[in-house]
Amino acid sequence: MTRLRCAALAGTALLFALPAHAQETPQTTAAADTGGGSTDIVVTAQRREQKLNDVGIAVSVISAKDLRALNINNATDIVRAIPNLKYNAYGSSQVVFNIRGVSQNDYGDQQEPPVAVYQDDSYASSITTAGFPIFDLARTEALRGPQGTLFGRNATGGAVQFISNQPSHDFGGYLSGTTGSFNQSVIEGALTGGLSDTLAARVAGIYDRDSGYIKNLLPGGKDMGGNNHWAVRGILQWDPTSDLRARLTVRYAGADGERQAGAYTLTPACPNAQFQGEFLGANQVCDYWNNYGGVSYNGGVPGSVANGYANPAITATQGGNPWQTYSAGDNFVNRKQFAATLRLEAKLGAFDVTSITDYQNLAKFYIESDDGVPGLPYVEGAALPPFTTGPCATAPSITCYASGTIFYQRARTQQITQELRAAATLGQNYLTFGAFGMLLTGNYTAKYATPFDQYDPLVRFYQRTRSFAVFAQDEFKFDDHWKLIVGARYWRDSKLAWYTGTESISGLSLNWGPSGINFFDPTGAADPANVTVKPSAATPTFDGVTARAELDFKPTPDTLLYASYNRGSKSGGFTFSTGTPFPGQALTDTLNNIPYRPETLNDYEVGLKTKIGPNVQFNLAAFYYDYKNYQAYVQVGYTQLVRNLPATIKGIEAELTAHPIDGLTIQGSGALQDSKVKNVLLPDGATLVEHNLPQAPGFSGNALVRYEFGMGGGRVSLQADALYTGKFCFSVLCAPDEREDAYHVENARIGVIPAGNKLELAVFVNNLFNRVYRSYAFDGSLYWGDALSVYGKPRTWGITARINFGQ
Repeated sequence: MTRLRCAALAGTALLFALPAHAQETPQTTAAADTGGGSTDIVVTAQRREQKLNDVGIAVSVISAKDLRALNINNATDIVRAIPNLKYNAYGSSQVVFNIRGVSQNDYGDQQEPPVAVYQDDSYASSITTAGFPIFDLARTEALRGPQGTLFGRNATGGAVQFISNQPSHDFGGYLSGTTGSFNQSVIEGALTGGLSDTLAARVAGIYDRDSGYIKNLLPGGKDMGGNNHWAVRGILQWDPTSDLRARLTVRYAGADGERQAGAYTLTPACPNAQFQGEFLGANQVCDYWNNYGGVSYNGGVPGSVANGYANPAITATQGGNPWQTYSAGDNFVNRKQFAATLRLEAKLGAFDVTSITDYQNLAKFYIESDDGVPGLPYVEGAALPPFTTGPCATAPSITCYASGTIFYQRARTQQITQELRAAATLGQNYLTFGAFGMLLTGNYTAKYATPFDQYDPLVRFYQRTRSFAVFAQDEFKFDDHWKLIVGARYWRDSKLAWYTGTESISGLSLNWGPSGINFFDPTGAADPANVTVKPSAATPTFDGVTARAELDFKPTPDTLLYASYNRGSKSGGFTFSTGTPFPGQALTDTLNNIPYRPETLNDYEVGLKTKIGPNVQFNLAAFYYDYKNYQAYVQVGYTQLVRNLPATIKGIEAELTAHPIDGLTIQGSGALQDSKVKNVLLPDGATLVEHNLPQAPGFSGNALVRYEFGMGGGRVSLQADALYTGKFCFSVLCAPDEREDAYHVENARIGVIPAGNKLELAVFVNNLFNRVYRSYAFDGSLYWGDALSVYGKPRTWGITARINFGQ
C-alpha cells in the first residue's frame, strides 16, 4: 500500500511540475447525436478520442440521446442496445457482464469478472460494483474482444465504459422525473457552471424507488424486486494553464433495504442420474428428496421443492404466474460505495501525460431466505426434523415450511489504483506507454444454509491482491491508407488469502491459508492423505504477457478494413464456497480445488467499418477465440468450484445505423456464434460432456426504429425497439433447468419536445407484450430441489418529464 501511495503522489507531483508550453489537451466530449447521420461518432477505445471508423476494434456506442430514449437508468439495461452483450445477476449487487460468451459465473464477492467495467476511468474490480445506477452520461462504450494492452486488467472478454458529462463554464443543467408501474419514482438531475476563470464543476444525482414487480401474496410479506437506491456524483475541473488539467470525480451510491435480493420465482426441480436438475411437473414426486438417506424430506408431495412446499399457481414451469410469490423471509441488500478519482493531464515535451489515481470503498450486506417459499423463522444452528411445518407467523391460517435456504453475503473492500501513461506522435508513429498498479483488499462473511435438511454453515475469508503492469503500444502509419499497430503488456499479481468454515450442526470445520491447511470431519470419512494442496497455494504469484497486433487499411476516409490478433488474460484466484462441503471426499475435493490458474484468450479477428453514403453506418466483425485454461464455474457433487478447461468460440457480428429520410433512424444488430467448452465434468463426477459457453446463443439481435417530426413548433418522436436471443444455457454445466428457450422483448416510446427545447415529455411501455423469460437461473436441485430463477420484469409503463435550463 505504501508503494502504491508513493507512486500516486509521485505521478501527481510530476504533472504539477510540468512546464506550461504545450497546446491544450482536448476535453472529453459527448458522443455526437447521430440523428442527421452525417456526424462522426467519437470513441475512446484506445485511451484517446478517435472517430469510430478509425478504430479497428468492435465497439458499440450508446449516445446520451439514445440512453434517454431507451429509458436506461441502470448499468445492466445497456444489453438492450449492444450486440453479443448479456449479463448474469441474481441481484443488483451481483452483476457479471457477458461479452461473446465470456463471463464468470462464480458469485463470490471476491471474484473479478473477465469483462472490465469502468466509470470515468474508475475500474470496478468486483462483481459487487459492476451494477450501479447510471445518470447524466455523455455515452456508453462497449468494447468486444480482449483489451489486454491499453485496458489490460482482466479484460479477457472486453470492456464497458460509462462516460459522464463533464463540467462546463457555461451555466446549465436539467431536472427529470419518472413515474410509472409498481409505484416507480425516479428523480434525476444535474447542474454545471464555472466557479472561476479556471475552475468549473458539475454535480449530478439520481433517486430510484419502486414497490417491486413480484407480488408477495403472503399476508404481511413485502413485495420483491423493488428498487430503493440513490447516487450522487461531483466533478471539479481545474485548468490553471493551457498545458495542465486536473479533474476530480467523487461518487457515492447507497441502497438501504433494497428489495433486490431473492427475487426468485418458485421453480421445483429434481436431480437426474447425473445430479442435474430437471423441472418437476405438478403431478411428479421427486424421489431424490422423498428418499434422501432413507428419509422423506418432501413428504411425498407432488410438484414440490425439497421441503415439501408446492404451489402450481406461482410456479411458471407448472403454468403459474412467474411474478407472484409467498415469502416470509428477509430478502434485501444494503450497499454503500464511495469512490474518488483524480485525473491529471499535461504535456512533457512531445508527450501527453496522463495520471489516474482512484480510491474505492465498498460495504455490502445481501440476504435472501426461503426463495419463494413461506418459511418458518430461522434459528441459527437449530436442527429441524425432516418435513417440518407449522403456522406462518404473520398468517396462522397458512402453512409455513422449514426454510429451504438462508443465503447471505457480507463484504467490505478497499481498492487503490494508479495508472501513469504517456503518448506522443513521433514521425509516423503514435506511441503510448505506461504502468498500472492496484491494491485490492477484502474481508468477507457468507452463509449458504439449507435448514430443512440440517445444514447450517458459516464461512469467513480474506483476500488481498497486489497487481502491477507495464504496457506499450505503437501505431505506425505507412501512409494515408495503411497502419500497423503492435502492443504488449506485462502483468504480475501477488495474492494472499485465508478461508475458514464451520458447520454448526455437525461440527465440521476447515481452515485454508498460508499458515496451514486442516479440517475436522465429525464422521471421520475424509482422509487427510487426500489433501494435495499446499499452504503455499494461498500466496501465489501469477504473471503473463498480453499482446496486440493489427493491420488497418483505409481505402477511403470513411471505410476501415482491419485484421487483428489480440491476446487477453485473467489472473488466477480462489474459489471460496459460501457453504462448507459435506463430509468425506467432498471435503478434501473442496480444499484441493480452491486455487485455480490464470486464463488466456487468443482472439483472431477481421472487421469492416464503413459509411454507405452520408446516412448509413455499417460495421462487421468476424472472430475466432482460442481459450486456454478457461475459468469454468462447475459443480462436482455438492462442491462448486472454478476449473480450468479448454474452450473455443467463433462468431460474426453486424451493426447498421441508417437515416434514410430526415428524422428517421433505423438501427439493427445481429450476432451469430458457436462456442464449445470441452471436458465439462457433470456433478455425478463421472460424465464428461462438451457444452456451450454460458449465455452464448447461436443468434441474438437488437433493433430500433425512431421517427422524429415537427409539430406546432416542437418535435415529436415515435420509437419502438426489440431484443431477440436464441436458446442458451445459464452455466457451462447446462443442466436441463438452466436452459432457456429463445425469446424476444419489445418496447415502445412516444416523446414530445415543445417549442424552445427546454422541456421533454415521454411515455413508454417496456415488455410491451408481457413476455415471460428468465434473466438468471442456477441449478439448486441438489441443495433444496429448486432452480433459482429470476424472471424479467412484466409489462411496465412510465411517464417522464425533463426540464433543461441554462446553455
